[in-house]
Amino acid sequence: MKTDFRYQLDSPRVTGRRQQKTTCPQCGRRKCFVRYVDTHDDYRYLHDTVGRCDHEQSCGYHYRPSEYFHDHPWMKKESPNFHPRPLTPPPPPPLTPLPMELVDACHSTQSTFWLWFAGDCARTLDFDSETVRRVYEDYHIGSADQGDIIFWQIDEQQRVRTGHVMAYDNHGHRYGHNGWVHDDLQSGRMRGQLPEGYVLQQCFFGQHLLPKYPDAHVCLVESEKTALIMAARQTPHLWLATCSSGGLNAEKLECLRGRRFTLFPDSGCLEKWQTIMSKTKGLHYSISDQMEPFPPNTDLADLLLQRG
Repeated sequence: MKTDFRYQLDSPRVTGRRQQKTTCPQCGRRKCFVRYVDTHDDYRYLHDTVGRCDHEQSCGYHYRPSEYFHDHPWMKKESPNFHPRPLTPPPPPPLTPLPMELVDACHSTQSTFWLWFAGDCARTLDFDSETVRRVYEDYHIGSADQGDIIFWQIDEQQRVRTGHVMAYDNHGHRYGHNGWVHDDLQSGRMRGQLPEGYVLQQCFFGQHLLPKYPDAHVCLVESEKTALIMAARQTPHLWLATCSSGGLNAEKLECLRGRRFTLFPDSGCLEKWQTIMSKTKGLHYSISDQMEPFPPNTDLADLLLQRG
């Protein structure tokens, strides 16, 4: 059935078919992105970037058809200049960082995770106190309420993007709470403190260290915990984390252009990361497959802790 609103978000009510959600082009999470369809053209989808992310608070991506045609007027079929040239993705919105004062205020060793890291973990892996202190300072480790840890995402220009708030038990295992500082600033415990115009644009955990260690070979893992443990081993490498298996994308990888780096996907994620990296150009990298023989979701830190 045709409608007065030519472009609508995909839904069974509009198209009469099952809704198909895809990966969000901004936050990278799977099956959360609803695309717009053309109700005057057999309900075909517009470009894969034209749609809305379900995560309105933590991501907020919404690229409307009107914005798409404004950016790419030649794509209008009713235009005499219609020509389906390759699409240039919309530029990211201006970055409005969180205040660095938040990082300084939360810079604490009182999280349950950090007490485990500096205690049982350090003894098991023979980390000395000076190394533990260096890692603590380098990565701006923070503590939230109830002993949760804050893994800050700060870019190479020292702009605070957000903070990953996570709960760990006394044995260094994740449980329960998993949230974000920007959510707390918007609607949680710190409501009303989110900077005006803020739009979430994530970066890698540890990215702010790139200028400090300009000659270090970069190693990229999924977990912030793993990045910290590997950093404490005093290897000559700089360890960054994607913060999730879906946290690897071309936009975030731009910070590594011109650097040599190695990716260490968790077991079971090798093919996924290879697919993502195959779509990038001009980056100097290698991908390790050393975790593949192990059970799913095993990473480098798991092996070190198991072997003691």
